[in-house]
Amino acid sequence: MIKAKAILILTIVTLGLMLWQARLPLWNQHLQVDIWVWWQRLEFWFRGHTFSGLTGNEILPLTLLYLFIPVLLIPIGWLSYANYLPVVLILNLAVIGLHLFFVKRKTLFLLSLLFLGPILLFRFDALVTLLLILSFVSFQKNRPGWSGFWLGLATGLKVFPVIILPYLLLILFKQKQLKSLLTLMIYFAEALLLPVLIFWLLGGNREQIVNALDFHNLKLISIESLPGSLITGWSLITRGAPPALLAGYGIWAVPGPAILFNRLWLLPIGLVLPFVKAGRLIWILTLVVALLNQLVYPIFYTTLIEEFYQKNQSYWIYYLLLLRNLGILAITFILFHSRLFHSRTGLLLTDKGNKH
Repeated sequence: MIKAKAILILTIVTLGLMLWQARLPLWNQHLQVDIWVWWQRLEFWFRGHTFSGLTGNEILPLTLLYLFIPVLLIPIGWLSYANYLPVVLILNLAVIGLHLFFVKRKTLFLLSLLFLGPILLFRFDALVTLLLILSFVSFQKNRPGWSGFWLGLATGLKVFPVIILPYLLLILFKQKQLKSLLTLMIYFAEALLLPVLIFWLLGGNREQIVNALDFHNLKLISIESLPGSLITGWSLITRGAPPALLAGYGIWAVPGPAILFNRLWLLPIGLVLPFVKAGRLIWILTLVVALLNQLVYPIFYTTLIEEFYQKNQSYWIYYLLLLRNLGILAITFILFHSRLFHSRTGLLLTDKGNKH
């Protein structure tokens, strides 16, 4: 009982601090750019109550529909960007809070949120991870339909969760559960297609969807990514200076084979890794990476661009970024095989096979 009260107090304090951080100019002025883009898409809709004629759209259909949820929470006559922004922050805060129902080590989870900062409040990534968790839980409980449905919604929001589909299908195939495999695929497809149909009914068209997919597919190599930091490091070794900066698709990038790096997610890395126990190492790495992420983005992001890339100075910020990305890579490698194929489903289990 005492522990439950302590967790509740820690949860309120953590989420409250995240919301307080989100209101600080250091974070707010830099991170609300995406929400401003969301508002512009909504303004287009409000002008004609249709998405017909919307050009240069980079937001996927399901995400566009999700952007309407904060609008429903704003009283009639109060609809404005000034009111939309705080409602988005609070909604995302609630989504983050829902993760606690599925986390075993709640204290460490809340601590990692503090280390990370309020960036999740300005994105919809927390919703994607929540949907993925629901998919994994449903899969573990032998509910392939719901598992496929949640995974389909996550993919409709962010695309990359599709890489998980082959793993789930492979597990079912190895267990000779062909009916469950087919059910999962059908529900996955339904969750993907239903938002598209709604988008079309609201005036959207195929070209807008293709444009949104191209925006994500043709993105350059971001300076914040692992490939970007590796290319930068190679340039430092061979040229003694960072590579030239490129700007496009809403990011700062470096020259390189973008198509190759954008296809790396197709490689099922988890299947070729040796078994590794995660243990507390994952939490330590997570806290370190979260803290480094807060330092790099956005606290010293201007330093990274103006001092390091443009003036070949302040190398320390690049090394922090590289360390963060290598930490993310280490977490990915460890988690892939410490969770996958470790038991009957291989998902959401502890290293000893106990359910979370």
